[in-house]
Amino acid sequence: MNTRRLTQRMMALLTAPLIVVLLFTVVPAWAAPFDGGRTRFADPRFEQVWTRTDSEAVRSGRTWYWGPGPWFDYAEFYRQGTNGLRTVQYFDKARMELNNPSDFGGQAQGVTNGLLVKELVSGRLQRGDDPYDVDMRGPSDVPVAGNPRNANPTSPGYGSFAGVATIDNGYRDPQRIGERISLTIDRAGNLGQRPDLALPETEIVQYNSVTGHNIPRIFWDFMGQQGPIVIDGRIVRGPVVDWLFAMGLPITDAYWTRARIGNAEQDVLVQLFERRVLTYVPSNPAGYKVEMGNVGQHYFQWRYPHLGTPWVSPEPREILVYASNVDTGSHWEVYRYDGNGQSQRITFNDHETVAFSWRRSWDPGQQSLLGDSRRAGTGFRQLYEFDIVTVYDGDRAWNARVKRLSYSDGKGWPEPGPFPGYLPNNTANDYNAAASPDGTKLVFVSDRMGNGSQELMIASITGNNPVQLTSDGCVNESPSWSPDGRRIYWTANCDGSFNLYQAELSYGHDAQDYIYARFVNARRLTDNGTDNRYVRLAPDGRTLAYSIKQEGRWQLALYELATGRTRIFAEPGNNEAPTWSADSRTLAFASDRTGNYEIYTIGVDGQNLTRLTANGAQNRWPLWAQ
Repeated sequence: MNTRRLTQRMMALLTAPLIVVLLFTVVPAWAAPFDGGRTRFADPRFEQVWTRTDSEAVRSGRTWYWGPGPWFDYAEFYRQGTNGLRTVQYFDKARMELNNPSDFGGQAQGVTNGLLVKELVSGRLQRGDDPYDVDMRGPSDVPVAGNPRNANPTSPGYGSFAGVATIDNGYRDPQRIGERISLTIDRAGNLGQRPDLALPETEIVQYNSVTGHNIPRIFWDFMGQQGPIVIDGRIVRGPVVDWLFAMGLPITDAYWTRARIGNAEQDVLVQLFERRVLTYVPSNPAGYKVEMGNVGQHYFQWRYPHLGTPWVSPEPREILVYASNVDTGSHWEVYRYDGNGQSQRITFNDHETVAFSWRRSWDPGQQSLLGDSRRAGTGFRQLYEFDIVTVYDGDRAWNARVKRLSYSDGKGWPEPGPFPGYLPNNTANDYNAAASPDGTKLVFVSDRMGNGSQELMIASITGNNPVQLTSDGCVNESPSWSPDGRRIYWTANCDGSFNLYQAELSYGHDAQDYIYARFVNARRLTDNGTDNRYVRLAPDGRTLAYSIKQEGRWQLALYELATGRTRIFAEPGNNEAPTWSADSRTLAFASDRTGNYEIYTIGVDGQNLTRLTANGAQNRWPLWAQ
């Protein structure tokens, strides 16, 4: 497909007159990846550490130590953390972490600074305190310095340094104090010499005996730099950073590289430390000759290649899709709403397909839909991922990718997987697949246990070897993730009526091919003697939208998590399956107020009701941002 044409079509759809905006401001109590507030600090301690060096009150032309501000926070797996998780927040130059939220000790008040460079060079994603507790990813080829790889094709990546880096103390350089640096390294890891680059400022002045690496004067002076900093809200003069906290130990010597920066290829001296990279560009202006490398950006691209580049990208705007039988007269197919009452069919098969969640990304080309379909022809609902080409050109397009995620219909599975997991009855329906905010996991519903129960399962985004989260024999439906990935909200019928529930996820294992987690601290949110179904959490994490049955009809309702207050919309007909706009201000839903089900939007204040479809068919199960 022509990329420019796809981008133009996407932008046209994203700006179509679909979103009914309500002009009031919502300020969440936390940052969240996809609510438009991700540049807020996830914890006051993160802000304090950042302010010390990078506040405009003290920076005054000094290079960034963290970056202009945060752009992504989440609860990432950390085996020793509460429920196997810890809060992290990404900046251009690094990642901050709270391994123990109750630790306020030291100047950083418990904030740590990840050993990201070691992971990028070794290809081992660290999952806990044990250095051997890793998920193997392969070394990163993201360029250590300069432009991204597509505009910097020959510059060395992190993996290029694997042969000269101290990872398991298996490599050490001899002490070279007094020598100047002329050694070069290329993308293949080959070493060379450039005597013309042996500048006076590259004279080696320190040798770290722990890891066995030399540090040149230009970097040592930067590491010990004095200047204005913010301490306890006051501007004082002192060491800009504790270099061991900020950078860790050196894991390589310094090497000259060639890197494309902007439109020019330049000589760049680089040295890798456990936590950071230092670069020296002699031609840069004063104050910016030595800089921290963009390790936070580079690590994010390696760990989350599907999420794009949030530090330079606008917020993603997922378009509205829904299920309809307008063309089939019987089974559901998925349609994309284009605005002004116009829709396009995007799935074509002889068996039903319904979308349930977006796998979101700041790269529009990597967004995808998760849904369930009977298209395998076995009669069982199975999980599928539909790529962005499918969303815009339909699943019959020559380059559309429809990826099957579950194989629980008894017909076997491909090698090497995904393996369907435990199937006591040999077959199952899998549906309601909710992608996690970071796009690495999914929670879904399966009836594999039999006896009429529908249980929640969790798996990696590949669908491999799912693990059961609920085991109560209830009918569980409609899982929805919290913005930070710590909780699941859903509906369950355990005693004759559906109610809203929430639980925390507690992880024992988190790898690319297998997830192990269980629910802890589960609690029931409603107990009103009637059915409460089709729940979805707002992107800002504050409010649940759902349908409640009153006097024989389904009505829209909102449940505020902070207060437990419920507000019910008084609308004619049945009003079902609400789904949220990206800004948490508007709901789309299905209503039969005109006789057949059509898709509508309404503001969360109950105003600005707008009908979107009018085709005389049944139109249901809308999906917007969440």
